[in-house]
This record gives sequence, C-alpha cells and structure tokens, in this order.
Amino acid sequence: MEGRDSRKKKLLLLLFGLLLVAGVAVLIKFLLSDSDSEWDDDQSQSTIGEITYEGHRYSYNQSLTNILFLGIDNNDVIREGDLPGDAGQSDCILLLTLNRETKQGQILQIPRDTMTEVDLYDASGEYYTTVIEQITTQYAYATGGQNSCRAVKKTVSELLYDLPIDGYLAMDMAAVSIVNDAIGGVTVTFPEDYTRIDPAFEKGATLKLAGKQAYDFVHYRDTNQDFSNNGRMQRQMLYVPAMIDTIQGNAKLQENYYKVLYPLIEKYMVTDLQEDEMNKLMEYQLDMEKTQILPGEGKKGEKYEEFYVDEEKLKKILIETFYILEK
Repeated sequence: MEGRDSRKKKLLLLLFGLLLVAGVAVLIKFLLSDSDSEWDDDQSQSTIGEITYEGHRYSYNQSLTNILFLGIDNNDVIREGDLPGDAGQSDCILLLTLNRETKQGQILQIPRDTMTEVDLYDASGEYYTTVIEQITTQYAYATGGQNSCRAVKKTVSELLYDLPIDGYLAMDMAAVSIVNDAIGGVTVTFPEDYTRIDPAFEKGATLKLAGKQAYDFVHYRDTNQDFSNNGRMQRQMLYVPAMIDTIQGNAKLQENYYKVLYPLIEKYMVTDLQEDEMNKLMEYQLDMEKTQILPGEGKKGEKYEEFYVDEEKLKKILIETFYILEK
C-alpha cells in the first residue's frame, strides 16, 4: 500500500511539474487566495446525453470535470490579437479528468501530430473554414490567448466525440528555464546519451540543469528524425519527478514556491478557470498509473509527421473513463 501511495501525489504538485514542462503551470496564481472555494461538488459543468456502445446503454458520469492543459511553443508572452499563424502551436495537449466523488484525477495525452478537423479564423477572430491538419496547429490558426484556447477546446472536444471540457489553462514553454532556476536547478541522471542536445548530457551522467539546459532537455527534438516527439515526451517524464523531488526536498521552497514562482510566469499564461475552481484542485490526487495516450498510429506524411487515431480503441477508452453502464 505504501508503494502505491508513493506513486499518488497531491494533484497540485504533480500538475505543477507536469504542466510546467508542458508549458502550463498556471495553477499558482489562484492558490494565493485564502477565500473558501465555492465549487459545487454535487454539480458538474459537463452535460451530455446517453449513448449506445456494443449494444449497451451508457450515461455520462456527471461527477467528472474535464480541464484542458496546453503547452504553447512560441517563446513569447501569451496575448490576444495575434494574427492567425503567429500565436504559436500547442505542442503539448493534456486533458485532466477529475472525479469529484473519489477525489482522484487522471490524464489523457493527445499527441501534437494528431490529424483532425482544425478550424481556421481570420484576423478579426471570425471562423471561415475547416481543414484536416495536425491538432497542434489549432492554437496558431486563431488569434492567440483566450481565442486560441477556445478554438483548441472546441477541436479537442470534437475529436473526443463531443466530450464536455469545462475549462482550460495554457502557458508558453519560455517559462521552463525561469522556474527551473527559481527553484535552484533540477538534477537529472541521463539513462541514455543526449549529447546531441548538449555535450554535457552523457549517458549515466548526473547533472543539475540550469537555465537553457532545462529548456533544451524538455523541449528539444530533431525535426529531421521521424517521430522525435516520442523522445521528447520521455525526457519530460524524466524531468518531472526530478523537479518534484527538488521541491519536496526543500521545506522552505515547498511552503513558498507559489509566491516565488507566480510573479515570474504570470505573463506567460492564460486560463478561463475561476479562483474557487482552482482552489478545489488542492483536494485531488493524480494517479499516474492511469495516464493514457490517445490510441493510434504515427505515419510520415508528405511534409510532417501525422498521427491517426484508432477510433475503436478511442471509443473504448472514452466509455471506460467517462461513462457509466446503465443497469
């Protein structure tokens, strides 16, 4: 039991590490308030009808809340009013599902190269057509900030058969090195050779990452190598536990890291969640064993890598995660 509990961390701390390397550590701002939460645990913002799957009737689990997290690859502040194509792409897309009855959370990872219907918008933010593109481009094809987040939220929901999404948080990757240094650096042992990223990243070496090293470690991928994003995701999962250990190993830092970090990253982030909703996240635990990746297959397209969803396997994941069998 102790071993299993050790793999279940407080949701906030795990999310901070996960979403930082994803580019979405926006939780901090809302945890500075001492006010009581008003999030009604007996109600969900999500509403969806019944469905039939393999001859059985299912109803949506109204105890769930789904939050979309986006890591934006633009190396800039997040703002409104970008021209379509200039806002950056959402290189990391995570859907966090919270069960308000069990107080547990789990993550569905959506590969950036997933091919799906993407909406295009004009400079005024008005929709004008839909194309089949990598889902990572949806953020770029709107006008930045809240507008782009709403566009990705719509696209992800439709990809998941109109699954309700209750809110979103997004942050630019530029904040990674800033936060890494603010907590004194993160120590990582390299299980394989990463010297193509940095000469110091030798297999078996242990190194405290500083500044640009941290950014490069979680962000770099060789665009000339097929499916290089897989390696980047693996490195991110090396960095996250090491970052959590750094925070947990420093009592003073653990107590004050919200106030230390939020002023440094505020300009890099955007959300539509309210303060009381964010405060409620403190009550949940994230079970990493339940992390799922959108099922499918990666292929080499004419220009870029393309990921095609296995629709039958996706339906099964959705049924098992978000629905309840009617008796």
